[in-house]
Amino acid sequence: MIVGINHNITDPKKWDQVTSQIRPMVEQGKLPSGIKPLFYMPAKDGRRAVCAWEANSVQDLKRFLDPLTSPGARNEYFEVNAEESMGLPMGEHAAAAR
Repeated sequence: MIVGINHNITDPKKWDQVTSQIRPMVEQGKLPSGIKPLFYMPAKDGRRAVCAWEANSVQDLKRFLDPLTSPGARNEYFEVNAEESMGLPMGEHAAAAR
């Protein structure tokens, strides 16, 4: 499944620390099994970010990300309706939803 997250950034300094921790995990393939980032879009003003991930469930992704991101943001997770979406990458979970 694809999971979207709206991040309302409450502490930009802590948020930057979080992203600097997650980025190497992504680059080195050290994410939990079944979790894969699709895109990350931070706002220019640094107050919000939107991202999408492939995950086995919303709860799996939340269990992974919330301990890392909650010091710097309030997060709203939602399951993406892949059949009605536009521009999604055709990863394993996205292709299965179509």
